[in-house]
Amino acid sequence: MIGIRPLLSVATVAAALVAGLGGGAPRPEIDLGARLLGIERAGIADGLLAALETELVVAVDAARAGAARVVAGDDPPAPELRRAAELTAAADAVAADAREAVLRLDAARRAWKPRGDSLEPVTDPGELGSIATQLEAAAGVANEFAAMRGRTGAVTAAVRHALDALDTGDLDAARRLLAEARSDYESVANWEVELVTLPVWLDTADAMIRAVERVVDAIDRNDSASAAAAAEAFAALEDEAATADRAVRIAMSEGGAAVTAAPLERLGSVLSSIAELRSTLAAVRAAAS
Repeated sequence: MIGIRPLLSVATVAAALVAGLGGGAPRPEIDLGARLLGIERAGIADGLLAALETELVVAVDAARAGAARVVAGDDPPAPELRRAAELTAAADAVAADAREAVLRLDAARRAWKPRGDSLEPVTDPGELGSIATQLEAAAGVANEFAAMRGRTGAVTAAVRHALDALDTGDLDAARRLLAEARSDYESVANWEVELVTLPVWLDTADAMIRAVERVVDAIDRNDSASAAAAAEAFAALEDEAATADRAVRIAMSEGGAAVTAAPLERLGSVLSSIAELRSTLAAVRAAAS
């Protein structure tokens, strides 16, 4: 009986050692395998994120080109914005593969590093499709915006050409040009937008058209005094015309930028998230190594 306790103690220790050598003990080969798997999956995820980044950069460039056309008013912006929408929608397939790759990497990483924050994909399902829808919707509004920007320039050009026609004594041409100016002016005046500085241009443009119309009417009546007074009134608008030109540029720049601001901001946010996640993946690969 005296020797039983030491024997039991030895048996307990031995059993503990045997248990320690089983599934509960650290397994270097398992840890190594998990790390190698993490390195492999990080490489796959990074490659997919790089491909997604490349596709979205092209989409952003197209969207920015469309936004610039909105402000300039020279070319229709819709084609570029619709192209951006198509490119963004097409990138959704790569985004889905990237999300799956990041989740698979996170599962492998937790096998050798169970603690720490989870790796989050850069896009949610349907997010790029939503951005593409926004870009498509902006295309129609942007075209209208660019058309109105063009009409503001057409008003000024028509008034200038009407004055040239008066210099040559062609009253019919002057009337026709003023009618064109008035038509473009009315389109802009009836445009249902809230642009803070646009009324400055509207007031001055209306005054310019009216002044030249009075000149034409006075000349038609052979009323030289009234013609001279109307011409002086037009000349007095020169300083206001410069202010009005700045006002319409500001209005179109701010309003035009607002047309595409939301989808461009969202695309920029996705690209920023891709860059951050790729940096994190590089750290994961370094830690696994």
